[in-house]
Amino acid sequence: MSFIRVNEVGGGSLERVNKLLHNVPGGVYKAAFSALRRAGDTAKTRAGQFAAAEYTINKGEFMRRVHSKTHITGGAGGVMGMSISFSGTVLPLLTFNTTYSRDGTVQTQVKRNGGAATLQHAFVARIFGPTAVFERVGSPRFPVEQKFGPSTGHMMRNEEVIEKMDETIRDTYEKRIEHEILRVLNGWGG
Repeated sequence: MSFIRVNEVGGGSLERVNKLLHNVPGGVYKAAFSALRRAGDTAKTRAGQFAAAEYTINKGEFMRRVHSKTHITGGAGGVMGMSISFSGTVLPLLTFNTTYSRDGTVQTQVKRNGGAATLQHAFVARIFGPTAVFERVGSPRFPVEQKFGPSTGHMMRNEEVIEKMDETIRDTYEKRIEHEILRVLNGWGG
């Protein structure tokens, strides 16, 4: 499981929110919470694109296999925080850019910026479940073990992915806070 934490979002805009909504009871909290929640939702949606940019997995496959949760906290002194956690199981090696030929050669590339590696003692077969990449543990035919790539949570720990998530959250928060101020001032949405 990996966590993405945003420490500072919109420091300058928070002063403006306080000035505009100081007469509305709970207005600052409502506007900031809604903008932060929308920013988190946008970042979770774009997480597949960010992971697909760094790893050789397509966005749809990533989104099908990831589990994410957003937790927003409001502390003393008007400090709000948000953490997004990602989890998932390890992915079969065939999910990534893996090719195999009839002569038994298996090549795989997990990260986009790396080269393809040839797996010397691996083979592709359908043994117990779907077709997958296997490797013999010893010299006899069995036992064999299936080969896996990283999990979705591990992919989200990549520095480039975290930076893109952080930037997306900041940009979306700055765009959404104006709309949320207008909603609170007009009494829209409860």
